[in-house]
This record gives sequence, C-alpha cells and structure tokens, in this order.
Amino acid sequence: MPFKDQFIETLKVGICRTTFSNKAEFMAINIALADLLEYHRAELIGALVTDVFVDPKVFKDALARLRAEGRVESFEALLRRKKSGEIWTNISISTENDAEGRPQYLNLVVEDISRQKETEKDLVRSRELFKVVFDHTAAAITVTDREERIVAWNPFAEKLLEMNREDLFNKPVCELYPEREWRKMRKLNIKKKGVLSGIMTQVMLKDGSLLDVDASISILKDAQGEVIGSIGILRDISKQKKMQEMALQAKMEAEEANHSKSVFLAKMSHELRSPMNAVIGMLDLTLDTELNDEQRDNLKVSREAATNLLGLLNDILDLSKAEAGRITIEAIEISLREVVHSVCRGLQVLAAKKDIELRYDVAPDVPRLVMGDPVRLRQIIINLVNNSIKFTHKGFVAVGVKVLSRQDDKAELFFSVSDTGIGIPKDRIGSLFELFTQVDEKTSRRYGGTGLGLAICKKIVEMMDGRIWAESEEGKGSSFNFILKLPVRESQDAKTSGMAGDPAAGGGDIGRIKILLAEDNLVNQKIAVKILEKRGWEVVTALNGQEAIDLLSKTHFDVVLMDDLMPEMSGVEATALIRNEEKQTGLHVPIIAMTANAMAGDREKYIGCGMDDYVSKPIDREALYQAIINLVRKGKDA
Repeated sequence: MPFKDQFIETLKVGICRTTFSNKAEFMAINIALADLLEYHRAELIGALVTDVFVDPKVFKDALARLRAEGRVESFEALLRRKKSGEIWTNISISTENDAEGRPQYLNLVVEDISRQKETEKDLVRSRELFKVVFDHTAAAITVTDREERIVAWNPFAEKLLEMNREDLFNKPVCELYPEREWRKMRKLNIKKKGVLSGIMTQVMLKDGSLLDVDASISILKDAQGEVIGSIGILRDISKQKKMQEMALQAKMEAEEANHSKSVFLAKMSHELRSPMNAVIGMLDLTLDTELNDEQRDNLKVSREAATNLLGLLNDILDLSKAEAGRITIEAIEISLREVVHSVCRGLQVLAAKKDIELRYDVAPDVPRLVMGDPVRLRQIIINLVNNSIKFTHKGFVAVGVKVLSRQDDKAELFFSVSDTGIGIPKDRIGSLFELFTQVDEKTSRRYGGTGLGLAICKKIVEMMDGRIWAESEEGKGSSFNFILKLPVRESQDAKTSGMAGDPAAGGGDIGRIKILLAEDNLVNQKIAVKILEKRGWEVVTALNGQEAIDLLSKTHFDVVLMDDLMPEMSGVEATALIRNEEKQTGLHVPIIAMTANAMAGDREKYIGCGMDDYVSKPIDREALYQAIINLVRKGKDA
C-alpha cells in the first residue's frame, strides 16, 4: 500500500518514514505530523530526524535498542516545533524490511501527549500542595480504610492526640472516642450522608483524658461508589469551650447580680416609701387643720422638701429600671389636651411663686385621642417644665404640641417646652441628656438637682421610639423638644369623662361606702384612715391578710385596700384566697393594692394576681380617691 494512502493522510496522529540509519532522514510524512511540527512537508523531506528532537540521544538510544532486540517500546520525547517551542510526544518505531528481509526503512508513529503531560504536572502540583496542607494543617487529620482502621495521619494528629506512629497505625478509629460519643456519632449515619461537619464531641488522649473537639468526617468511595474509607478532621475547641463556659458563668453572675440589685432596689424602695408615706401623709393632714401663718409656712417648707426627696427617690428608681430595661410603656387612650392641661395646672403654683407665666398651646389639628402611656408622657413634660421653671427668673415657660405629619392611623407629634431662662452654653448642650450632667458646678450649687431628670426623659422618649433634643442661646432661654409617633383614636363623640389623663374623670360623690383597709404599719394605717374618713367613708382596719379574710367573711365591704408585705399572710396570698372563694359565691369585691412596692412590673404583678387596681406609697390622695370611685362606680354599673 503506497505511503501517501488516503487513509494515512486522514489519521490524527503523526506518521513518517525515514531511512534506516543513525542519521535517519525524513522520506515521507503525513499532514498531521507536519502540522504538529509546524512545517510544510517539503521543508522536512531530506532533513535529519534528530534535528527535531530536543535531545537527539533519545532517538539514537531507541534505535540502538531496536537493532539489538529487534523491537523497542514506545517512548516519550520532547520535539522541537518550528514556531511554538517544544512539545511532548509519544513515539512508536517499527522497521520495514526489503525483499531479502533486511531493515530498509523506519516507520514512526508520533502522538501529541502535551495535554496529558500538563495534567500530570497539575496532578504532581496538587499532590505536593495536598502534602503541604496535610502536613501543616493545625488540625488532626486521620485516614481510615474499609475496616475503619487508621492508615494515615498528619503530624498534628500525633501532637493533638499525644500519640506516636505505634499508637496510631492500624488503630480502630472508634478507640479514639469515649464509648458514649462513638454511639452518638454512629447515630448520625455518616456513611449514608457522605459528609458531616461541626460535630461537637470528645476524643481520648493517650493518657485517657478527654479533649473537646470539632469533628468533620468525609466518606471516601471508589469509582464504583463503594466505601473504601474515610477522612476525619479534628479541631481542638477546648479553649473555645472554656471561654464559652466562662462567658456563660459571667452571664449567670451578671444576671444574679442584676437580680440582687433589683431585689435590693425593691426593698430599699419599700423601706424608703413607707416612712415617706408617714411624713407626707402627716404633713398633709396637719396642713388641713387650723394653723397660724408661721406654722403653715414651716409645714409647707417641710412638705416641699419631702416632695423633692420623693422626686429624687423616684428618679433613682426610674434610672435603675431604665438601665435594666424594665420600664414598661403602656398603650391606652389618652387626651393630649388633658395631659398638658393637668400638668400645667399642677405646676401653676410653682411658676406663680417666681412670678413666671406658665402658658400652653395644643394646636387645633392635634388629635383628640391617641394611644400612648399617659403616666410616662406626663413624667416627661413635668420634668421639662420643672427644669424650665427652675432656671427662669422672669418671663414665661411655654408648653406646645403640634402635628408635624399624619399618615394612615398615626400622627407625628412635636412637643416643646420653651422658656426665657438663663440658657445653656453651646458646648454643654450635647451632654445635657447624659447621666448626672448639669451645665456646670456653679449652676449645680445654685439651683440644686442631681442631673438625672433629662437622662430619664431621654431613655423614656427613646423607649417610645421617639427622639429628644435641646436648643438654647445663653442668656436668652432654651427649648426642649421631643417627637413621638402615636396611633390616633379619633372620635367625634369621644367622651371627656373617663379618659386616661383626665384628672376629673370619674369624680363626684358616690355616697357613703364601707372600706376594708389591710395595713400592718400603724402609722400608715392611721394616715390612710384619716384620708379616707375625710371623704365621709367608713373604714375598718386589719393588720394582716388573714384578718382581712376573716372580716370579709362576716361583713360586706365596697372596696378593699390591701398592703402586700404583712405578717402571717401577705396581701397577694390573701387576694388569691378571696378570689378562689368568689368562684363559689359568684361575688366580686374590688381590691386595690396599696403598697410601697413601686418597681417596674409591680403594678402588673398585683393586677395579675387578681387585684383590680394599684396605688403606690407615699399615697397621692387624689389618685387613691379616684381609684376607689372608679371601682365602686364600676361595681354599681355592673
């Protein structure tokens, strides 16, 4: 068959015929080989074969073996191309004999294996990289066989497990784990899932001690999908776990300390409020008697000092509640006009003493009713107005409320308290709302105060999702502003009576009623009796919860005023027994908690245990009257 047969020309591998000699010359080549070497065929005909070998010795050695043994295995050789440099090839050589059987020509088959060589290089690089990673990873790596015995590991495995080659080779991997941990891992069904990571477990070290580790396991499979072993990676997490345990312990200690602080504050609040109730109560009762001018002035000074002391106590408790996140914000219907009106009316006397005009303006488009916390809103406005009055010597203090925007059922409201007082230096405005901050020492000595009020206002406003800030010009006055977004409860026929924030709500005469007062402190009992008898109401007293229950079983009472911390039986325990008895009788006696417990959540606690309302000590007479009137009226309407 002629060399330039069409079949040979179409082959993808290079084929050529050369003379049979050490200086073999190209006699014929196919187009595939010419293209591989980047020559025209005419350029190669007559050229020496060794000229295209990068190392001619490779060809000569192969030819020598062919002559000596009559055959030669295919071999790899680098060939030199005309333009693109060197290329790896695989070459097979065979002889073509003449009629007498003597070798006459050499036939070479040349195959391009450059891609294979690149793949081999990549594989070598990958193996080298894997070895580097395997040997230097700061985690223990173990490889197991089909029988789950360790057959390979990295140096860090010996360090982590504190074992040497003799300890690890052929060791069942299950022996690395305590039995209970191995059972847990078996339940994870790793073989089925193939890969599992983030397994928090323990391994046993050589000395039998346990080490906390994060384990990741991958199943190894052959080409047929059969499991042939696994790779496990173990990371030491003992320090991390220790840190977590320390953090948890610190958290528990902090919570315990916070609880202790809350208990201490609750106890101190109770212990301080009880005598304060006696002081303020007795002063109020004495002021209602016939006194000469000097006596009345002296008592008023004492009453004002007691009120200031109570305000300071409330500020400290509010600050503690705010810092602990225990201030609760209610959402009930309130009339902003009534809140502002009642605050200004209550502070009118204080302003008048300094010959200051106290004015207020609620814009006409402010909604009649909104949802909010009247107690906290009143607290903010009172605090700001008190501040303005304190630092104003002439002129006015003005309270304003207007609508900034209205969207759907919410109104964005702008509250302001402005004055013509001494003003604040620009460099001090930014720190005004920080704890214990005042304008300067001179101001503190002259005007007094603790620097808590504005900080508490800021915390409350922020808890209402609002913001508060101050604007001022020294010597001309200040303006304290805050913005709140409150849900609107607009109603054309909204009743002005009964709305939260209306100090006159529910007022009026309800006739003669009979009240049971459970109070163990004789001074506080005496004060409460006098306050209640001033309204013409009949009062029966009990020294503890058990006495109260006994009296209720014999006599009808319109309302019960219940202290909590009493000997023999507390107010909460007594209330539970009363409510349980009422399940049988179908009756319901209104019970008002009247206690010196005034911490965050106390109101909710007493309401939750079955009481109908809550009044804290020192007793606000009007608040107590209002609570009694509301409950008695509610009972009569039922």
